[in-house]
Amino acid sequence: NGTAFCTTWFLILILVFNSMFDIPFVSTNKLINLILLSMGGVFLFNLFFTCLFIKSWSFTKRLTGFMIGISIYECFCFYSLGIFQKSGSILEWIIFIGIVLVLYFCCIAMYQQYSKKQGELYTRSLQVYQEKRRIENGE
Repeated sequence: NGTAFCTTWFLILILVFNSMFDIPFVSTNKLINLILLSMGGVFLFNLFFTCLFIKSWSFTKRLTGFMIGISIYECFCFYSLGIFQKSGSILEWIIFIGIVLVLYFCCIAMYQQYSKKQGELYTRSLQVYQEKRRIENGE
């Protein structure tokens, strides 16, 4: 699923790029690179988010490591696919880093909200369980 998602996303980016610069086709080599690079991104995701490789990291540490790793990997991918063609200006890099940081902080905010709701749910369930045990024990 991850490879299909990434390949589709990169293909959309390539199609947008080609449309913007009037490039009429996508080469077979570029498509092969696209699939291989997508598989690398999926591997990177699995490296950080499965417990097979990193066992003791919290979600925030995993997300931080992944965002750093995927940002570097994306730059490599974008250069190898020809999306980035020169070193880029300071403004272009600030925009790229800004996009990555905004997405990172959005993920952190969603996780905080999710954790808060799950914590409240867990606390309520624990209180109901404790009350039930008190009643069963005649306290």
